[in-house]
Amino acid sequence: MSPPLIIKLFYGGAIMSFTVAEIHQNLFSIISSLLDRRDEFLKNPSSDFTRKKKISFEQTILFPMIAGADNVASELLNMFGEEDLPLPSAMIQRRNQIKKEAFQELFSLFTQSIPKDKNFHGYQLVACDGTRLNLPYNPTDFDTLVDNVKGRKSFNQIHLNALYDIMNDIFLDIEIQGMKGMNERDAFCKFLDKCSLSEQKRIFIADRGYATFNIFAHAINNNQLFLIRIKENDALALCCKDKHVVEDCLFDGNFTINIGRIRHGKNCKYENYHLIRKEYRYDFIEYGEDKVDLLRLRVLKFPLSSGVSEYIVTNLPRDVFSLDTIKELYNLRWGEETAFRYLKYAGNMVHIHSLKSDFLIQEIYGKLTLYNFSSCIANSITKRESASNTYTYNFNHSQIQKFVRLYIIGVVKDLEKLINRFLVPVRPGRKFKRIIRRQSAVPLSYR
Repeated sequence: MSPPLIIKLFYGGAIMSFTVAEIHQNLFSIISSLLDRRDEFLKNPSSDFTRKKKISFEQTILFPMIAGADNVASELLNMFGEEDLPLPSAMIQRRNQIKKEAFQELFSLFTQSIPKDKNFHGYQLVACDGTRLNLPYNPTDFDTLVDNVKGRKSFNQIHLNALYDIMNDIFLDIEIQGMKGMNERDAFCKFLDKCSLSEQKRIFIADRGYATFNIFAHAINNNQLFLIRIKENDALALCCKDKHVVEDCLFDGNFTINIGRIRHGKNCKYENYHLIRKEYRYDFIEYGEDKVDLLRLRVLKFPLSSGVSEYIVTNLPRDVFSLDTIKELYNLRWGEETAFRYLKYAGNMVHIHSLKSDFLIQEIYGKLTLYNFSSCIANSITKRESASNTYTYNFNHSQIQKFVRLYIIGVVKDLEKLINRFLVPVRPGRKFKRIIRRQSAVPLSYR
């Protein structure tokens, strides 16, 4: 099987830029390669997708990607047109023939094929965060059922943990967890372990919910750099209660932390010794084992515009990454929050077209593939020059995802021209209060 087109272009060395048509061809060549591996991805490889029917393998794969905010019948009408319109039951039967692993492989292969040439001084910036996705109500699915909210009827949710390439605006990997087994820190450790063999220099950036000794140790043992926000009390504990952390407006210090699992004996003689209790996870020392791990960490403090102080723990070297650079890096983390918003609402991940758990996995990976496909196209397009010098203009990401769905089904022909008609001004420094609303799932299937 020949490699996808963009892999040839990027790694072959002949061509370093590619067109919208070439990116489109790359996606469809990967989809075709999945059917060639029918024993891996079809439930009945000897009979499924062997005869010509109204819905092809390619169309079945594409449907979870491009299905929007309407019900299944209306989405099929948009995709097939009136003359060749199949019934929703036919699409459900076709989707049942494909394993969920096919959509995971499509996401993985397409993401690997994208050139990740944007970086921060040679480092790939990777943010780790999570978001919740509401599901149609299903009281028998105990893994996703949430029934402990006082005064509210039980509901179903999953937690989507994601690695996000900030500079290239693509999702790299995800871990899906039911709310009963939700553990963001465990997902982050898995991400770090997967990246241990990569030659790419990375900096992992995360919010304060990920600030644990276990995550620090996983990153250090996998030779990865990290930058994580922490609480004030945690910063004081790491710094041996150094008075300068409290008194100084700006602080930047290196500290050696000793980690152990027993309270008594020679371990207590170590300076800045931290005991990991039995109920807390630390994968490198068994509870009761007489062993000490040494972690070298850097703790920083700086004020925000609101007057509140921010605390950061990292293993980035001070001679290369100054305090101002650290502030800039952490500020870039917000890009993943914006990406989640585009993924869920512009990309229609919140609109569920099925009740089956396998179909849900199909839709999640399909929408992630669509997001990366849209970002890859945006990175390949040259922005139209604006006559106005007042603002710098950028692409409208919400519109791009809508236009890309229409381009995939053949409604839009000149995608680049259309995208360039909907540029939006960039207004640096704009701030809005974050509004949190309670939202329910939007089920769009009646089967």
